Amino acid sequence: MKWFTKAENETNSFLIDHPRIKTWSIWIGKFFLEALSALIFAYGFRAFMSPSITCVQHWQEGATTVNALISGGASGMAQAIIKFIEMFPGVHLLEIETTMVSILYFVINIPLFLLAWFKISRQFAVFTLINVGFFSLFNQVLPDEWIYNVVNLYEDHLARAIFGGIATGLSSGLALMVGTSSGGVDIISLYISERKSSSVGQYSVIANSITVCCYVIFSAVGLNTNPVSADASKDITPVVTMALYTLVYFFVQGRVIDVLNTKNRKQELQIFTTNENLPLVLIRAFPHSCTVVDSKGAFTGRRNLMVYMVISRSEKKKAIQIIKAVDKLAFITVIDLNQVYGRFFIKPIE
Repeated sequence: MKWFTKAENETNSFLIDHPRIKTWSIWIGKFFLEALSALIFAYGFRAFMSPSITCVQHWQEGATTVNALISGGASGMAQAIIKFIEMFPGVHLLEIETTMVSILYFVINIPLFLLAWFKISRQFAVFTLINVGFFSLFNQVLPDEWIYNVVNLYEDHLARAIFGGIATGLSSGLALMVGTSSGGVDIISLYISERKSSSVGQYSVIANSITVCCYVIFSAVGLNTNPVSADASKDITPVVTMALYTLVYFFVQGRVIDVLNTKNRKQELQIFTTNENLPLVLIRAFPHSCTVVDSKGAFTGRRNLMVYMVISRSEKKKAIQIIKAVDKLAFITVIDLNQVYGRFFIKPIE
């Protein structure tokens, strides 16, 4: 791996000397990552969450309805709006539901894009809009053959919930890793979490749960008010069942997002060292301070220092490397933190 490290160092040195090329490289990388994020989300949505009636008919001959999981964020809101429209007598949108989701997803994200533009950052807003646009495009143009010939988990609701959560969480997590988002509730969650200095996933779960409740209510009303669109049996049980499986989907999605998005995860370092210069090295290497406590080793009886420092999870690897470079004999413990109160510097989103 030495050749890889050497190539990485040479590339970083070149980019430092050529800031314009570095900027364009970052933007191009983000652009392709946004496209990949949107493609994963679109495929996961079409394969596991809300497949088209064409796919369902290939999986179940003679099927006339789609048992959909309720997606989170703007796509889930789009599903709820479609169910609201279908409450009106004579309205039937099943054949054009994919197109409706693509359009509504983009429209719902417009006010959220404005929130990101004015309250988070313009670059964040632009790349989020790119992600949203790609999802609307991919959701519309992905051929049904790429779905029903590759995946067939329609009758296994638990597997659909798990794989759907992984796909959506991976999509959101990839975007959040580079300081952007996949739109929808991610924007609101990130806006709140930046101010509360906590994880993003929990806020997504809360907002998405509200969406599920609206979807179920609209579906229940539609069973009685619109016989054209509703199931002939007027049985709300399948909708409630899918809503319960959706909770599994939300849990998996939230866990995947929190694993990938380490920016707002905090950890406490407890460092035991005899090197009095280590605290100064740490506060010069990171935008965080630390607390130093005099202590004594129980076995040796020698004086040493206990250094307490809170860092972001993404900074842990760098911190460990610096500590070991200064004091090879330092003893380090790492503790995950749920919340931090007080002034803790978080690099703002560009």
